[in-house]
Amino acid sequence: MYISPYNDPNVIAGQGTVAVELNHQLQKIDAVFVAVGGGGLIGGIGAYLKAVSPHTQIIGCWPENSPALCECLRQGRIVDVPERPTLSESTAGGVEPGAITFDLGRQVIDRTILVSEAEILRAMRQLRDQEGWMVEGAAGVAFAGFLKHAEEFADRTVVIIICGGNLSPGVLAQLQ
Repeated sequence: MYISPYNDPNVIAGQGTVAVELNHQLQKIDAVFVAVGGGGLIGGIGAYLKAVSPHTQIIGCWPENSPALCECLRQGRIVDVPERPTLSESTAGGVEPGAITFDLGRQVIDRTILVSEAEILRAMRQLRDQEGWMVEGAAGVAFAGFLKHAEEFADRTVVIIICGGNLSPGVLAQLQ
């Protein structure tokens, strides 16, 4: 039985439990930065936070090389988006026709940010060097999106979803 990693209501609801935990830990969340592939993680997080904290800004972050759902949202329909290789392997790929995350993304994503491969790599290295965290490219995407606009969020409560530590050998070699 195939279960989509993003285009399934139960998967999206499970991913939304991240927001439940955040809401329990923080009294106020001004913004959440989330790396986006097919939209399940941001859909779940955004749906919950929009219900309990409508002021929270939901910010979707994509690699410039793989902006599938971002481009679909921009065009107002699901389209095939050409892709190039990216360090953010877990967010790569298109959006399948009829994906429930398309309408959900339109409802919950307040802002989109595209980041370059150099920005992703720089973010991954900063997390490694300053925090001791070996993170995959998707985590680098969300952190790079924040770094790109950090001054705007000074003195605000911001959450950056650092998702994943599964580095392929090719990405690991570039991180060195």
